[in-house]
Amino acid sequence: MRDDGILKFCELTNTAAAGRMPVEQLVTVGTAYYGRRTVGVTRMYAAAGANRSIDVLVRCYNTPTVPDGSDGKPALFVILEDGKQYRIDMIQEQTDLDAVDLTLVRLEDFYDVAAEATEG
Repeated sequence: MRDDGILKFCELTNTAAAGRMPVEQLVTVGTAYYGRRTVGVTRMYAAAGANRSIDVLVRCYNTPTVPDGSDGKPALFVILEDGKQYRIDMIQEQTDLDAVDLTLVRLEDFYDVAAEATEG
């Protein structure tokens, strides 16, 4: 198992107070250890044929499913340890490995990240 760090699963949420102008921020809904994977030629050409790009492929370990956001749907974004934000383009479960492969597309413009509550 390769360990490139911990990624954060995020959902895009309106964090503004009721009646205020909407403020969309990424809110963390879960974390997982991940390892970078090589994007193979077949996957690269399949994406190109569908006018899509693949920027990063990662495998999240001990995560048989992607955490749900507040709307009950899987998280749509991840933040890697380097701080870069990505949209999840495809989720492939690897049930025999207790893992998921995530095909990620880099965001051109980053979202603000909601402050996480700390214990203290």
